[in-house]
Amino acid sequence: MGETVLRVEKLENGFEVEIYDEKISKANEKPKANYTSPWKAYAFTTSAEVVKFVEKHLDGLPKSPQDEFNNAAAEAFSKE
Repeated sequence: MGETVLRVEKLENGFEVEIYDEKISKANEKPKANYTSPWKAYAFTTSAEVVKFVEKHLDGLPKSPQDEFNNAAAEAFSKE
């Protein structure tokens, strides 16, 4: 299955949403790069705010390896 790219945690006074930033992850792979956590955290007080935030960022989340494979295969077979 795919990798985790979004986490939601229920807190006493609201919610924390963490999103995986693929750009930071790729920068960490470079030699001599200082490691930076690829997870960015955001705090919200209501579930409605969480839903709005997730809907806004859902399309920009990294694709799973399976999705990347399926897209590449579909593109390869459509060029015949």
